[in-house]
Amino acid sequence: MDDSDNLKRIIDQADEAFEQGLWPEAVDLYTQAYAMQQSFSINKGLAASLLNQKRPGDAEAVILDYFNYYLSEPETAELALDIILENNDFLLANQMLNFYDAETLPHIKPEFIDDITKRIEVAEDRHERSFKPEKERLIKQLYSIVTESTPKQIQLLRNLRQFKKDDYVKNAKILLANPLLHPLLKSEALENLLKLGIDETLDISFYGKNKTCNPSDLMPIMSTDVYLKMCDELEKLLTDENESQIDNFKGELSLYAAFVYPFGDEIIKSPRLWTKAMLLRYRLVDESQISDNQGLKEVNNWLKRFDELINAFQE
Repeated sequence: MDDSDNLKRIIDQADEAFEQGLWPEAVDLYTQAYAMQQSFSINKGLAASLLNQKRPGDAEAVILDYFNYYLSEPETAELALDIILENNDFLLANQMLNFYDAETLPHIKPEFIDDITKRIEVAEDRHERSFKPEKERLIKQLYSIVTESTPKQIQLLRNLRQFKKDDYVKNAKILLANPLLHPLLKSEALENLLKLGIDETLDISFYGKNKTCNPSDLMPIMSTDVYLKMCDELEKLLTDENESQIDNFKGELSLYAAFVYPFGDEIIKSPRLWTKAMLLRYRLVDESQISDNQGLKEVNNWLKRFDELINAFQE
């Protein structure tokens, strides 16, 4: 039996388990199929099975692979919203509304958007009543967030996803202005404001400098010029024998882009040099290929700084 026949057999078994309500079996089979071939169809089956198995957090992680696909049709958008609201993830719910505000889709009618807006508002109000004491505690923690361990800081940011839109924006501003907050946490908060459609000038502390930016003027980290240009250079520089590692290298480049977000072009002035500097660390290019030695020294200083920040993030 070849791979395609084996994949079809597993999907058929997964669909059958789903129809019978055998959620653990369906999850296992869809997971096997998804490992063999990532597709929106398999993703839907896996996400729905996880939701029915009372694992909405895992289901949300799955739908993010194809989030815009889910939003293109009412039926799949309803599934996505079921998962999101089960997680009390009102940040993502409001980002979903902003997506519909910015995009015109043929199968998404105004009545549907009105309906899901009401669902989100009702869910927010219901959650707010029981969440209020915890919310007040979280807001107090924000002012001393850098005294917490990194895992607790990450968890605090995740908990902010339960806030209503206005409350999230207000507290994200506090995070951006904190000169000691880890850059990866700061870039996450800023990108979330972009996806909420926030259009105002915000203060941000960026490596010891007080700067300003407007989220509406930005692109998501993985769509920034510096990241895309570094990826282009990576594909030019990698030899065929190292091409299998390209996704890992792109992951490292995405970290560089996140560390300097949203002012990447001020730091990563030469995406080609930065990409070569990364590959030099893995001995995949020779230092003789890099003519701008003075520029390389500055890049390496930044990379060492990033190493320290990554180590701090993993502690």
